[in-house]
Amino acid sequence: MDARYLKQFRRKTGLNQADFAKVVGMSQSMISQYERGMRKLSLGTFVAMKKAFGYDEAESERLRVLIDYVRITFKDVRDLDFFCKMFLHCKFKDFRSVTSGLMNYNHVWQRGNIWIFDFADKFDTGNYQITLQMSGQGCREFECLLAKYDLTWFDFFKNLDFSYRASMNVTRLDIAIDELYLGKGNESEQFELSDMITKYYNQELYFEKLRRWNYIGGGSLNYEDEQDREDNRQGISLYFGSRQSEIYFNFYEKRYERAKEDGISVEDALCVYDEWNRYEIRLAQKKANAVVQEYLQGIDLGEVARGLINANFDVYDGLNEWGAYLADKKWQKLFGGSLPLVLSTKPEPYSIEKTIKWLSQQVAPSLALVSEYDKIVQEDYLAMILNSGEITERGQQMLDDIKNSLK
Repeated sequence: MDARYLKQFRRKTGLNQADFAKVVGMSQSMISQYERGMRKLSLGTFVAMKKAFGYDEAESERLRVLIDYVRITFKDVRDLDFFCKMFLHCKFKDFRSVTSGLMNYNHVWQRGNIWIFDFADKFDTGNYQITLQMSGQGCREFECLLAKYDLTWFDFFKNLDFSYRASMNVTRLDIAIDELYLGKGNESEQFELSDMITKYYNQELYFEKLRRWNYIGGGSLNYEDEQDREDNRQGISLYFGSRQSEIYFNFYEKRYERAKEDGISVEDALCVYDEWNRYEIRLAQKKANAVVQEYLQGIDLGEVARGLINANFDVYDGLNEWGAYLADKKWQKLFGGSLPLVLSTKPEPYSIEKTIKWLSQQVAPSLALVSEYDKIVQEDYLAMILNSGEITERGQQMLDDIKNSLK
């Protein structure tokens, strides 16, 4: 692995090479060789070094990862009936027509919490842009449609990417991570968001890239007993970053929200929903698109989410004998083990090699299936598929450039 990860980690501890070497049980010269790239650093060695500072692997069964909000704009969609059947796996007639003034659109089609914004006068103006939006509940409704055909979010994004790669823009994507309840009597093992506030003032919480934070929460002082006080707390919500930025975090005590929504006690809400805290990552524009591409490259969505949190937060719990911060064990059980994920939003020039790689990974299995089907039914559908495509003007320009470069 890249030696820069080790150097970055050591600098976070605040130790020089000599003291760092003592903590991890190595010689200073070996640490120096690792950092300069003179000795190959394995992932196992790096993980062992981090464990000396309290870092550990996450217990994945303690988390549930959800896509909790989606908004995608398409430049030109003329057949909504086909769009709904092909990508939303439902009938367009299931949507109802509503006048809208949101996001500069004047019309929206609604199927529960799955909305398609468009323009009522599109046939006159020639503006066929649409925006698909699904709120948290809309995402759950859409998952029911996907499950009906044994499909996943990955299939949804893959199909959209194949059909609209050059003309779609993911303008918002929210990933929610639910910390699950460990059961009665194990509350002390759960992470308390109130501790993050304390850690901030104790300089044990770092989120330098986000610059700002805020929180809400509270309750009354006049309750008869502790359980009454607990059931009437609002619950803490922490906000990191700016809503106008491309990445924004909201951590809140989900159990209190559930209790308030259903009018039940917090204890009952924990038993019914098994949710302790929620950690939301709100992504917009380039970063939202970058996460979708990471997902399509085969990286688990939970790994993506933990990587984003690790790239933006350091949570500590005290110092070791050398004066270096120790990683918070409860936080590590939730988010430990993932390398920080820094999303690259720098646009790269298109190349035919990328298309070939994508076709090999995502399309080739389907073509092989069609080929075998042709043999069974003695048809030639594969040739029909290959011959049905037309080279675009952009593609022809690429081919001309390649020919010129070979002359």
